[in-house]
Amino acid sequence: MPGVEALCARELASLSDTLEVLEHLKGGVAFSGRLLDLYRANLHVRTAGRFLLRLSEFKATNFRQLEKKCAALAWERYLPWGAVPACKVAAHHSRLYHTRAVAGQVTAAVSRYWQDLGVPAAGAAGQTLFVRLEEDTVALSLDSSGPNLYRRGIKTHGGRAPLRETLASAILLRAGYDPARPLLDPMCGAGTFALEAALMAKGVAPGTRRDFAFMQWPAFRPRQWRHLKKAALESSRSLARPVIHASDLDPAVCRRLAACVRENGLADAVAVRCRDFFALEEPIEDGMPGPGLIVLNPPYGRRLAPDRDVQSFYSRMGLKLYGTFKGWDVALLVPDPALVRSLPFALKSCEVIHGGLPLTLLVGRIG
Repeated sequence: MPGVEALCARELASLSDTLEVLEHLKGGVAFSGRLLDLYRANLHVRTAGRFLLRLSEFKATNFRQLEKKCAALAWERYLPWGAVPACKVAAHHSRLYHTRAVAGQVTAAVSRYWQDLGVPAAGAAGQTLFVRLEEDTVALSLDSSGPNLYRRGIKTHGGRAPLRETLASAILLRAGYDPARPLLDPMCGAGTFALEAALMAKGVAPGTRRDFAFMQWPAFRPRQWRHLKKAALESSRSLARPVIHASDLDPAVCRRLAACVRENGLADAVAVRCRDFFALEEPIEDGMPGPGLIVLNPPYGRRLAPDRDVQSFYSRMGLKLYGTFKGWDVALLVPDPALVRSLPFALKSCEVIHGGLPLTLLVGRIG
């Protein structure tokens, strides 16, 4: 996501000595490494939406050039035998600007490639090719992830406008989440903050419960993947007591989240209770140093009751935070930066995107 590039680059740089971060792009990070590093990135990185393998980059100002360059690639090195990937095309300031026509041309080139080898087409086989045209330069990139990486394979219950797991992780990292300190998620909804914090606190790699598109590639080595996944599972840990406290006004929401926590072996990290935020008190746990971090994704838009004044709601929320949680760190999402003035304490702000909508993230110390 735009604005998360530095956090993603930091995660990537910590993965392997053979991985090199090359540059930050708008909405992306370019890095080089071995194929094994691509496995590691999908398994461990919490803030990325997907990882693309750059196959080729070339100039093309007409469809003949596009078809010729695409047909010249050794597709059998990258795709399952006979697979014709789905194409997602983006074009900016290029003479080839009709995205549907570009997708059709690339698809036809790959199909003809297999025909020339005498191989029958076998569908997309879960593969997606990203085609980007910028100033008449074509970049072909094969998706290694498959479904977006926010799909951890953990949360099967929904909520009203739930956060993506990748955004929740980015917010936690930006707020400096420390698993040794308590974390409160007092308007938890579907519980994305609490679940992501639990994975961090237990040292669980976010990709251990799902499959990836690269597992269908000809170069995939199942033995290497099993070794990486085994090492990731062995590095996770159990906790003596929950360090994450999730709560919500809605009993049904709390029941669904509690069931998800139990089913995924996270009950040692997360305690779920049905509580009103405005009646909440600071948790006191034996041996649990405080203060900690409180994360809030308050209701806004359709999630806010129609008779509720937004300004007064955020003002009341700010007074509650100041009165009960003074000295705690906070990460607070607001739909309008003007709402900062409703708070009785100063916070730093930055822009994030949630569901295509711009939001303001406020982080800092209450006090």
